[in-house]
Amino acid sequence: MTNETLNIWTHLLPFWFFAWRFVTVLYVTDIQNDSYSWPLLVYMGTSCVYPLASSCAHTFSSMSRNARHICYFLDYGAVNLFGLGSAIAYSAYTFPDALVHTTFHDYYVTLAVLNTIISTGLSCYSRFLEIQKPRLYKMLRVLAFAYPYLWDSVPIFYRLFLFPGESAQNEATLYHQKHTAITLLASFFYSAHLPERLAPGRFDYIGHSHQLFHVCVILATHVQMEAILLDKTLRQEWLLVNSRPLSFPQIAGAILLCLVFSLGNIIYFSAALYRIPEPELHKKET
Repeated sequence: MTNETLNIWTHLLPFWFFAWRFVTVLYVTDIQNDSYSWPLLVYMGTSCVYPLASSCAHTFSSMSRNARHICYFLDYGAVNLFGLGSAIAYSAYTFPDALVHTTFHDYYVTLAVLNTIISTGLSCYSRFLEIQKPRLYKMLRVLAFAYPYLWDSVPIFYRLFLFPGESAQNEATLYHQKHTAITLLASFFYSAHLPERLAPGRFDYIGHSHQLFHVCVILATHVQMEAILLDKTLRQEWLLVNSRPLSFPQIAGAILLCLVFSLGNIIYFSAALYRIPEPELHKKET
């Protein structure tokens, strides 16, 4: 039992749950002909990747100094891939009526790909500042995950705050509200380091902020998935008539670009670890 034990299980068990949901959707979907469901499948696939990557990172990061960094580089890449999967699903199913067929809608996924690539690079780079510049490290890490989330959530914020009447009768709206609230709670735990700051040593094994952050993130993903499934079902007739669905080349191109450039970032920063003398990563500024 260590401080990482529950960090492993709070993402490993949800991975199997999301994988089961993904397989059940695959089983009832005509993948070849049902192009309307492609964004959902991409989203559900990426929702399986990030908890598995996180669980592996917390399991194997203790192997060595460089293994720790590389494990979390991969973890950041998986989280950002999930962000892109969310953007693809939002573009297909959750955009408010007023934003469909707008320039913003047309370039929404394109900019989400760019955000994913930049965020992966920024979060990987931040690890090199962990010891020497801890405040800058924390600021860059939070920024790396906050701004892609804010971009991806713009259509949700429009629905919740600018066009509330439009979706008042949509059952998915309540789930979008819950998702936003739980995500904010997860962000609070990630950045505040509570409750362990108030009672050092009392929450080393159970109840520390990163465990609570994990639980909140999984709950947020579960609620988000329910919201997307509801939007997909309830708005299908309107969307098929009024919206341009994402084509296979668009979806595949977005995922491929994200994978290529994010893996490029991860390889570049992993190689950089071996070019930096070990004391440099452990020497704290005075």
